[in-house]
Amino acid sequence: MQLQKSHPEILKTALVCVLLFTSAFAADDMKWIDGRELPIEGRAFDGTEHYYDRLPTNVTTSVNSGVRSGKHHTSGMQFRFSTDSSKLVFKWTPYNSSLSMNHMPATGVSGIDVYRFDAKEGRWHYVKAGRITSASGATLSLDWTPGTPCLVNLPLYNGIRTFTLGIEPEASISPLPPRASGIDKPVVFYGTSITQGGCASRPGMSFVNIVGRDLDVPVVNLGFSGSGLMELEMSEHLAAIDASCYVLDCVWNMRNMAVDAFRSRYEAFIRNLRAKRPDVPIVMAGMSDVYCGGPNDKDECVRALYESLVAEGWANLIHLPKDGMYSGDFEGTVDGTHANNWGMRSLAKTYGNAVKKALDSAGASEK
Repeated sequence: MQLQKSHPEILKTALVCVLLFTSAFAADDMKWIDGRELPIEGRAFDGTEHYYDRLPTNVTTSVNSGVRSGKHHTSGMQFRFSTDSSKLVFKWTPYNSSLSMNHMPATGVSGIDVYRFDAKEGRWHYVKAGRITSASGATLSLDWTPGTPCLVNLPLYNGIRTFTLGIEPEASISPLPPRASGIDKPVVFYGTSITQGGCASRPGMSFVNIVGRDLDVPVVNLGFSGSGLMELEMSEHLAAIDASCYVLDCVWNMRNMAVDAFRSRYEAFIRNLRAKRPDVPIVMAGMSDVYCGGPNDKDECVRALYESLVAEGWANLIHLPKDGMYSGDFEGTVDGTHANNWGMRSLAKTYGNAVKKALDSAGASEK
């Protein structure tokens, strides 16, 4: 199993690519750069069937079919770069022809969105979403202030087959410097449809992507709609990622399991993950429940397991109960389950606090 290159290696590769971009194909007064040459985050594996897949080719049938198909989705992947071009043109073709769902728009399922970094404020600002109406692809054109850092979030519930960036013929791109947070290893989220981004109106509003911006950390999104079932093999795939923190958010997808089976599967998963990555903090999240009507039997099981592991001497372990995940006014979902943008912001605050606590507990935020 091949891992994504480390941060220094990414910078080195991207800097070499800057020199090569001068020979990129030019047409329509633009120079076109293949997305595979752009600095990318959220892509955790090199040995994949398709370049933009979230999991490697060696995922077996021991993992459910929802994961094996959902690995082609690009949730959590983003390009981050700077350019001296005053115009940017993004072109992409979706992996699947189904562009939207009955409770989630095409802008979130299959679209992209773009952010710019405001150095004075020290934060990312939303610029524009790329709309898509055809399975043959879409285009987004922007005027750009040269030298401004750019962040492009890729689709949440679809993948991409091709991606190209158009810049002015004499312009170039460069990777962004290491983050001010000092954290260059990703926070890896593993979980459900809500983790994947359902049902944000655009990719940047996924709570995982919001946490990444708010805390200034890279993220890997391994949320799989209806399919976060904590098979033991999935702990191997998570452990193959050199992470700064793991967030386990699978309780909703496992809510119908018998309690004994639930605990057995969860415990085997987390013990294997900790054995492979003994120094990486882990967040154990309760069920993402809009009603927050108090802990259910699975929530109680997670807390009991957490307390048992702490009693064994486990360090860098954080328990995140469902309290506070949603605002409490029931306006946070599209359908009573999946988060809208309001719910995503609420989730981001709660999960962000837990991730910050986990990173601080391990000293990962020290520069």
